[in-house]
Amino acid sequence: MDSILRVSNLSKIFGGLSALSNVSLEVVTGMIVGIIGPNGAGKTTLFNCLTGLYYPTAGQVFFQERSVVPEISSRKPQHVRRCTNGFLIFSLAWAPLFWAFFLSRTPFKVELSLLAVFILSIRMVVARGLKQLQIWAWSVMFVFLLGDLYLAIWWLAHPSSLGQVPAIGVKLAYFAFPWSILDIPFSVYLMWQLMLREVRQLYGFRLGPDEINRLGMARTFQNIRLFLSLSVLDNVKIGAHGRMQQKVWSALFRTRSQRSEEEDIEQEALEHLRFVGLEHRAFDLSGALAYGEQRRLELARALASHPSLLLLDEPAAGMNPLESSQLMQLIRKIRDRGITVLIIEHDMKVMMNLADHIYAFDHGELIAQGTPNEIRANPRVIEAYLGRGMADAQA
Repeated sequence: MDSILRVSNLSKIFGGLSALSNVSLEVVTGMIVGIIGPNGAGKTTLFNCLTGLYYPTAGQVFFQERSVVPEISSRKPQHVRRCTNGFLIFSLAWAPLFWAFFLSRTPFKVELSLLAVFILSIRMVVARGLKQLQIWAWSVMFVFLLGDLYLAIWWLAHPSSLGQVPAIGVKLAYFAFPWSILDIPFSVYLMWQLMLREVRQLYGFRLGPDEINRLGMARTFQNIRLFLSLSVLDNVKIGAHGRMQQKVWSALFRTRSQRSEEEDIEQEALEHLRFVGLEHRAFDLSGALAYGEQRRLELARALASHPSLLLLDEPAAGMNPLESSQLMQLIRKIRDRGITVLIIEHDMKVMMNLADHIYAFDHGELIAQGTPNEIRANPRVIEAYLGRGMADAQA
């Protein structure tokens, strides 16, 4: 059977705390897949990594065979640091060349010396930031590399304008030419390295939550996140925002195509509300809904993005048995629409009666997987929930 989601050796570390450790799982298209585990097991952290809210420390995520969380190379950071050391060496040689070249062209000798020292200090700060994989340093580094490239090419093209080194009377070209000949290929190489996908990923250039949502992965949250001051209908329409094609100017001038698209989105939002049983509350404020209704509204908003995979984070939390039963029926109807469901749930009655396949987590590790009956009888799962004594008694 085809897999809509594959997670390979996913890890997430916060400081010294390992929230996820080498987690690998697979979600088959058209199934309801459950994730269980005690509090702190890493379930919501997994969802956050899948949807782009967190960047995993290691591992890969493939959604519909597309890599949405590519693996970070362990060698690239070392190579970037070595290239940065080369940039520092060129900077130390650049400072006296800069000073000697402009000294004869300005009456402000002291100011020029202070400027050279200041720019050299900035270059060192940027190099340090680049080694620490800070995105601001990545962007500023291009400014210095392009500046060095321009200066090197200009020096090679105008040798007669270089003059002599003050105090010693030696032609500046004897120093500027070797620096320029070495700096041009180095600057081009470092810019090329910084533009590589593997390196840009080190600095945070990855798919964001909005892009992942547009690919077809939607989610709800453990703590309800609705726009409480907006109407129920507007909350659902917001879920469709990523699919809208009209641009800013169309919205400003209320063009015919923009009005037509907005009418289509509104009708579709009403259909989603009808599907979850909230059509009669469409124009009420979402903050006025009961808790169970707000949960269903979150589902409608997620469905408005036309997902092929729906991630539900404890949707039955705080519900009474009747509401939980209605929720199970609703999730099955969602699956019947062709939407694969990945669900986190603490209510074992809901999970055992709903999921086709279950993954069990404990302390950030995947400890078991299988059908609900297999998970129910698994000693490691029983131990994670009830302790070793109860697991031994069950055995």
